[in-house]
Amino acid sequence: MTAPIKVLFVDDEQLILSALRRALRREGFELYFTADPNAAARLVGEHQVDIVVSDYMMPELSGVEVLALIGRLHHNTTRIMMTGQADRDATIRAINEGNIHRFIEKPWDDAELKRILHDVARGIQVRRASEPTSSEGRPLRTMVRDGSGAIVIKAAGLDQG
Repeated sequence: MTAPIKVLFVDDEQLILSALRRALRREGFELYFTADPNAAARLVGEHQVDIVVSDYMMPELSGVEVLALIGRLHHNTTRIMMTGQADRDATIRAINEGNIHRFIEKPWDDAELKRILHDVARGIQVRRASEPTSSEGRPLRTMVRDGSGAIVIKAAGLDQG
């Protein structure tokens, strides 16, 4: 049995988060929601979130800043931008700085949103299936020091080069 895919939505508008919750509650994902962009990276770490969907325009941090931070801290987390402000410069910045996997335009189509999330989830499940695991099904990890002395956590059995 595979663990459910965990999805975090970050949007400063509670009505948007409520609509997303209603649209996706029966899709089999483990869902998390926050209106606080500053809490997003912490939530990703605490809950080992697989996918983050962030709004672009938020008052404290932009979606690009949120997704770029998550990318630096949790590089295996798939990052998706949701925006109603899809101008060319914002798109280029998001791709370059946030390493965005996909864009979803607001207002979104529920069926398209579900299709995108399920497509991304299938890719994550394939990646999980190829990782070495313990007898309990958890990914095996090793801690090593790199040339600078920093501690690096690697999946066991992979080339350390």
